[in-house]
Amino acid sequence: MGHAPSFVTIGCLISLIGACSNAATGTGNNNSQGGTPAPATGTAGAGTTARPTGGTSGGGTTTAPTAGTAARPAPSTGGTGGSAPQTTAGSGSGTAGAGPSGTAGNGATSGGDFAMCGKPAKEGTCKEKAPGVYALKTEVDVWWRDENNSPTLYDPGRGKITVYFLGELSDVCEDGSGGKAIMKSCGTRLPPLYAEANCGIIQIVFPDALWDAPTMPKFMTTGSTSGFNPGDILTVDATAGLVGIELPSLDAPFPPYTETTTFTCPSGMADKCFPDQDGDGKPGITVEIQQSGTPPAAPYACAGEAILGPWKYIAAPFSVEAGLTGDGAKNVYIGLRTRLGGSGAIGADCMSGAGAATAMGFESRTFDCVTKTDAACTPAQSEFVDKNNPNYKVLQVGEMPPADWKHPSAAADAVLDRTPSKGPQSAVVRLGDLGQDFTCEQVRSAAFPANQ
Repeated sequence: MGHAPSFVTIGCLISLIGACSNAATGTGNNNSQGGTPAPATGTAGAGTTARPTGGTSGGGTTTAPTAGTAARPAPSTGGTGGSAPQTTAGSGSGTAGAGPSGTAGNGATSGGDFAMCGKPAKEGTCKEKAPGVYALKTEVDVWWRDENNSPTLYDPGRGKITVYFLGELSDVCEDGSGGKAIMKSCGTRLPPLYAEANCGIIQIVFPDALWDAPTMPKFMTTGSTSGFNPGDILTVDATAGLVGIELPSLDAPFPPYTETTTFTCPSGMADKCFPDQDGDGKPGITVEIQQSGTPPAAPYACAGEAILGPWKYIAAPFSVEAGLTGDGAKNVYIGLRTRLGGSGAIGADCMSGAGAATAMGFESRTFDCVTKTDAACTPAQSEFVDKNNPNYKVLQVGEMPPADWKHPSAAADAVLDRTPSKGPQSAVVRLGDLGQDFTCEQVRSAAFPANQ
């Protein structure tokens, strides 16, 4: 699958863009001044197996941590779970919860869920709908290629990562200059990876059910708006979020695959740095590699179809040989870090909108895996999967994949999408007032407006 920064899912993702009201066109603000999410703590997974001192991956020798300094829990299909981590909304000031009034930065309060922040109040037709609960959908245009193996495990490609969020916005200043947003991840969709060498498709799946786990983290950030009328620009400051992984700090260097079991975090090392936030008794969050069903129409024909058959789903390769045979992992335990935010224009209905977003990166680590035969991955197999996490590279407005982004097959290369990108895009729908409860399924099925 690719390189260290990636998966997403994402993770805690993205365009908190509509968090303040109705969504998005305009330029992003990458300078977060708001609260930051606190890393979740807790332990997950039971039992340990030592990682070997070295292993073969990508056709060459890679260096792994010295055996005995760290361990991976054995991922049996049943497994005994560790204690579920307790998550918090972060270290930002105040709580963006339900209530008739918010707490202002200077201690003063104002009715109607607004805060008096020492500046003249602004009015507008959308003002009463600024605080509330929102469904957010963000699409990130990305490209990728296998950077580690020759022959490659998967083909170069381009597609969109789609991320859903449930957001609560409260304590908006009467002049629109500030507000507090609590964000919860509600879904991630990744594009398929094609491997023409064996007519295989690697489809990473974030199960919808994992986002509803009560132990999944929430993230706090800040937002503002230039006014409360359609066309006014709202901004949600970029923030970092951690899902299924704990680091010394939000901005700490993300560990390379050679340090997956040896980097330290406030809770300790190894599995203690991969909190079981989906509550399934496994470290980090569990993603699936699809093994059945009808695959999507491929953008190009598989050259070996006459011998290998049509495109079909395959496991995530845990060795170069497995990449040719379709063998590999069907469940992967990962941790993610994302850095996202955005801004945009309030829609005419004061309830929805669409426009530009901000996405600055996706980073992931694979702690362990389960094979397609339901066996625990060996340390060497887990390390290979970890090393080859797909490295999704975000395209900003007007950008294209580089000139050397090519498919080895001329026919397939001819259909690779090299058009300029529109950049990350987002849509938002106001679901209701503060204090009302909404599910992640309601977020994913919301009637989002189309991006232009």
